Amino acid sequence: MTLLLEDEKKTKGVPISFGTTQDRKLFPHHCAFNRLGNLDGIRGETHLGPDKYNVDNFNSIDYNIKTRPTNKLGYSLGARSANRFPNLKCRNGYFAHDLSRGIELTFPGPTSYQNEEKKVVKKNKEPFNNSSLRFQPEGKHTVYQPAPGTYEHDVKRFRRVEFAGSFGGKQELKETISIKCVQNNEDVCNSCKRPPIGDYFTYKTRALCRNCHSFHSAYGEKYPPSYLQAFSKVRDCSEIHHHEGTSAKIKLKDPKLERKQRYREAYFHQYFH
Repeated sequence: MTLLLEDEKKTKGVPISFGTTQDRKLFPHHCAFNRLGNLDGIRGETHLGPDKYNVDNFNSIDYNIKTRPTNKLGYSLGARSANRFPNLKCRNGYFAHDLSRGIELTFPGPTSYQNEEKKVVKKNKEPFNNSSLRFQPEGKHTVYQPAPGTYEHDVKRFRRVEFAGSFGGKQELKETISIKCVQNNEDVCNSCKRPPIGDYFTYKTRALCRNCHSFHSAYGEKYPPSYLQAFSKVRDCSEIHHHEGTSAKIKLKDPKLERKQRYREAYFHQYFH
């Protein structure tokens, strides 16, 4: 009896797992009804896989040649079935296809285009709007330029005005012409015995006008060159101010213009002595 009861228990089996007899739904064929299941589920046909396609049948050269749309007549211009040179007839300046073929296409001929409107161009009264002569005739108004050999080549460049000063002191211009400020200028040229006009040259108590100084510098008969080099240029103060018999000064020229003139004379003295 005990053996029969044990056999019956074995035939009945183990109780049902998780309390159900339905088929167990496994991933990836069955997914959970949430966002994770929507994203990770298998999409498409489940019976298709990497080894289910006939790649050799669809990617071969024979398949590509047979399935590519081509023309049996050929390529490019050779694939056209129309006449290469259509039969054209001219009617009233227009060309048309042969009407017997039922085709009529009109287009203008070479000589039937619209004429261009040409603008009237005014001619110049003189060529290039210039009536002056190309080569000016020689005359009294002709401007003669110096020849290439008349220029001075070996000259000192970058000449500057010189100043006299000290460390921390005021710099003053080295004037090339000294101003002689006296009430009555009594200087007389030692050579021509006449009072000088304008700028003149002095050395100690001697004076020479410009004409006499240039003459003796050129010929050197009366005075040697070393003696003439000791003379310095002097200018009378009568053009700058008046004394009227006293030591007072009545200005005749603006100080700014006077200063500019002194700077200009100092600059030109570097080139013309």
